[in-house]
Amino acid sequence: MKNNSNISNQIHSKICPLCSSITNQMLAKELRRGNGEVCYCAACDHGFLVQNEQIDAKTYYAKHYRKEYSHNAEAAATNARELFEVYRNYQEARLKIINPVLTSSTRLLEVGASSGQFLTHIKDRIDLVNAIELDKACCAFLNDELNIQTDSEYLENSMFANEKYEVVCAFQVMEHVEAPVSFLKGLRRATKPGGSIFIEVPNLRDPLLSVWDVVSYQKFFFHSAHLHYFTENSLRQVALEAGFQPDEIEINFTQDYNLLNHLHWIMNDGPQSNCHIGLNKVSFIGRNSEVATWLTQEMIELNSRYVAKLIAGKCTSNMMMTLIKK
Repeated sequence: MKNNSNISNQIHSKICPLCSSITNQMLAKELRRGNGEVCYCAACDHGFLVQNEQIDAKTYYAKHYRKEYSHNAEAAATNARELFEVYRNYQEARLKIINPVLTSSTRLLEVGASSGQFLTHIKDRIDLVNAIELDKACCAFLNDELNIQTDSEYLENSMFANEKYEVVCAFQVMEHVEAPVSFLKGLRRATKPGGSIFIEVPNLRDPLLSVWDVVSYQKFFFHSAHLHYFTENSLRQVALEAGFQPDEIEINFTQDYNLLNHLHWIMNDGPQSNCHIGLNKVSFIGRNSEVATWLTQEMIELNSRYVAKLIAGKCTSNMMMTLIKK
């Protein structure tokens, strides 16, 4: 990552999994959970995890992932219903980008659907919704509670392997897969000509790293479940290698956590106890309602300008890549 003081050159040379270049630059040697080190390849502008031990990905995501990572900063374990209730109200940025291509005849597949917090917003207004979710509990929740036909196998081995869709999406998934190009090729095969693919990934140039350089956030951001850390450059390169032409690729920058969350990290060098304050719209309640209402409005406007500034600088928390299969 260019001009970042967090990069160290004091590691043994590693081979970049995207471009096969040799690098000895490190981004992190301490992870939130697990062991390993995160390296950086200047040739393709990409971060990647070098694990100390290999894991079976399917078994891990089917049984263990939700026990280690959740919406809570400390207590990690969560369950399908809790995930659904926590995150279903925070889908605005995704819906804003995807809604324009949805019609009553749209067939949509979400790969890595979690507990359906996105799909619940669209399932009753398009023709068909299918899902892939490796986590067994979330898969059951989607099938039984949301009535969304869901398979817990990889796409190529699933009941949907031979289906074609107008829209295919994968949110916060591609950073977990070992081979992003192969993964994206699989999504491309599942998409009808003229259809759209939406890929959301964390941005290596997250503002708490690239703008504020919050020391403790480095360990929070880099963790054992993310094998890849994409930049705009490396995300676009994956799409090109998966067979998309430059004019079929669009990358938007989105910011989920608000200014209050960033101020908390900057001032306290640590996370809030849970995600709600950071993901909700800013709101203050006090004995003096006039002052509270005034401050709320001022902070909403400031947050809006702050997010616009981050988007302009391409240093938001997430990137959403839209691909058109011509």
